[in-house]
Amino acid sequence: MKRGKIGLLVLFSLIVIVISGCVSQKPETTDSDAETIQGKVLDVKMNPVPGALVQVVGKTATNATASDGSFKLTNVEPGSVYLYVTSPSEAYLDGENLKSIPVEFGSTVSDVMNTLSGRPSNQSTYVGMETCQMCHGRVWSDLFETYDGTGDASAHSRFVVQGIDQMVYPDMWPEPGDKVLPRDPQGDLLMVQDPQDGEGLVNVVLCTRDKEGDREYLFKFYPESDKKLTENDLDCSGADGDIFAWKDEQDAGTYDPEENPIFIPVAATIGGQGNWGEGWADPNHEQTDSHPNFGEGKQRYMCRMQDVPWVRQWAKENNVTNWLEDDYTDYIAYMPLYIMQDGTPADSDALGPNDVPAPKFWQKSPDHWAYPANTMARNCAGCHATGGMIEKQDFDDAHESGDAKQVVTNFEFKDLDITCERCHGPGSDHAESGDITKIILPQYLTAKAGNELCGQCHGSHAGMSATPEGIHKYPYNGSYENSLGYGFFVPGLYDIEDFYFNYDQPTFGLQDYSGTWKEGTFHSWPDQTHARAHSQMLSEIRRSVHYDNPFEKLTCFTCHDAHTLGAPDLEVDGVKFEEAAYNDNTLCLACHASHEPFEDIAKEDLLNIAGEDGFMTRDAVARAVVRHMEEEASMGVAPYTPTDETSPVGRCTSCHMPKISKLQDVKDDAQWHLALDADGKSAVVEGNVGSHVFDVVWPGQSSTLVPFATQDADVMPNSCGKCHESARFSGDGD
Repeated sequence: MKRGKIGLLVLFSLIVIVISGCVSQKPETTDSDAETIQGKVLDVKMNPVPGALVQVVGKTATNATASDGSFKLTNVEPGSVYLYVTSPSEAYLDGENLKSIPVEFGSTVSDVMNTLSGRPSNQSTYVGMETCQMCHGRVWSDLFETYDGTGDASAHSRFVVQGIDQMVYPDMWPEPGDKVLPRDPQGDLLMVQDPQDGEGLVNVVLCTRDKEGDREYLFKFYPESDKKLTENDLDCSGADGDIFAWKDEQDAGTYDPEENPIFIPVAATIGGQGNWGEGWADPNHEQTDSHPNFGEGKQRYMCRMQDVPWVRQWAKENNVTNWLEDDYTDYIAYMPLYIMQDGTPADSDALGPNDVPAPKFWQKSPDHWAYPANTMARNCAGCHATGGMIEKQDFDDAHESGDAKQVVTNFEFKDLDITCERCHGPGSDHAESGDITKIILPQYLTAKAGNELCGQCHGSHAGMSATPEGIHKYPYNGSYENSLGYGFFVPGLYDIEDFYFNYDQPTFGLQDYSGTWKEGTFHSWPDQTHARAHSQMLSEIRRSVHYDNPFEKLTCFTCHDAHTLGAPDLEVDGVKFEEAAYNDNTLCLACHASHEPFEDIAKEDLLNIAGEDGFMTRDAVARAVVRHMEEEASMGVAPYTPTDETSPVGRCTSCHMPKISKLQDVKDDAQWHLALDADGKSAVVEGNVGSHVFDVVWPGQSSTLVPFATQDADVMPNSCGKCHESARFSGDGD
């Protein structure tokens, strides 16, 4: 062999040896060394759940739990991951890890625990809040004790109140013998649908009378007349007599709707218990406004169906006999007037000549309030009753629109309000056994199910039922009438999109208010991102960065405690926060501290921010927040006054949760908060419901709507307009 060939052979052999050596030095990859997550799935009693399927969200890594509830996922891609657990049987609901799990290259993450909530059996029934009270007295006191304006009792259980105990602004009603004459937006005497026969429009007067030591609040409806009545023609005479004498006449067939006025008492109130409002809980804002669960500021009046002559006669003619029974409980969902607590006050320079300042009486569907289809059971029960069951029929003359004829002819319920079983599911199994695996525990639901628990009521303003299509103004699916919940939504068991028609789809008839429920449940501004009305929180949060982020899947009860008006106790990265407040930023910083742009703030330091020794923390937070304000909005010279309710500069929610939504009626500018713009014209500054998109709404987003506006309320408010005149935009040219 020639020397050259020998040299090449030796060189080649050396290369092979080197390559082989390099290859042999790379560690072998085995299941035990690859990225791995292992842990257990347990029930709420800490017992193992075998057969549950554990999966990395969005990935293919899956594993079923063993008999001891353990699982092991291998070949997990590094990064922040969430685990989803599919229930192995009808004994449990699905669950997931709400906090992300950091997986590093080549690592094993151990002791990952996931707890599955139990659930009521398909045969479980509702038992009512008094049964729950027997064992849950502490929660009962938080939720159900009489609210006197000094405590934190949740509004959920007192939103609908039978009688007038929770009536707001009673001093706006007249004294017995006096009168209040409501007017329409043009300033004329208000004309409303005639409750005596359902035909035509009549005058209405607000009256009161004292009977057996109690004050009654009355709507007086005049008979139809060819003569146009004036202020002098209207009074409260007759209020001290037998206001229900007409019922005997109706039963005897001698009732004449053109003969005498009709008095209808306020039999219940709905809403109105916000934690602002002159004359209500805290008229001078003497209490620190730290509650994120503040109210919305209006109250509607309801009357008994039996007290409306036309409805009573309609029931007789259509053989809906249970409506005639004195102990039957359902209500005309709203009378033709409600009281608006919040809005532009009387001393504002921005009010126009025809604007009525708040608080005020305002009209609600004055020409069609008394139809038999306008009942609480048909329109409100899905969000304002617990344990409801309904029976329905179609009638041609029961509704003002020809395509919505259905009437709830029988309504049964356990609680006329939002009580325990609205969120925890039917409770008979749990009440009989005491077994906590036979009730829904929301803290163990998936983020989607947890948000839908609240979103069944806080996720729609324009929404209507899926089945029967467009009948009920709440989530309802008649296909489930023989299942758990009797057709009403039960969180964790059902998907909310199956109970709303066109769930989460935005409405489009926005500028002329012609949007209909057939478009979708989300009554948004034209950007289809920000809500225009109340009860839209779920649709907004689904459009926010909070909804899908690499750190934690947020739910409504991350920031809200459904049992009280306050924030829940939080534990973030091992640091426990008790009732973190939004007004001093601790609620937001509980999560955002230690992350950009607040990485210099330690979570532990926030525990003392409100105390006497919290100066250094407050100073550090102020510097970090002001630096963030300067970088994002050139606000470096602004003062840091987050707890000042008159000028909450530097409060996270001032910029990231601007009040760009409000309670309807959107055609009345003065129900918004009006102020003057830079040119001295009226403009909307804000509404009364904070945005849950959590982004900054810039003035440019508002100004794009000005060319299409016909009134101030056509222009979306923004994050800057509350403080800066230049960020306000008039919509009516005045």
